[in-house]
Amino acid sequence: MNRFKVPNLRGLAGRPPYMHDGSAASLAAAVDYHDQRFDIHLSAKEKADLVAFLSAL
Repeated sequence: MNRFKVPNLRGLAGRPPYMHDGSAASLAAAVDYHDQRFDIHLSAKEKADLVAFLSAL
């Protein structure tokens, strides 16, 4: 009841493009999109760290 499946993040770096419509060609582009869309204000280092983390999954 009230369950749904979400995509697995394992091997994420090997499955571009990203977003539901393929509009982000790289993980960095996806991180940039979300940073701007949700007004998060990540620094360049934080973005790089997040991309490195997602690439390591």
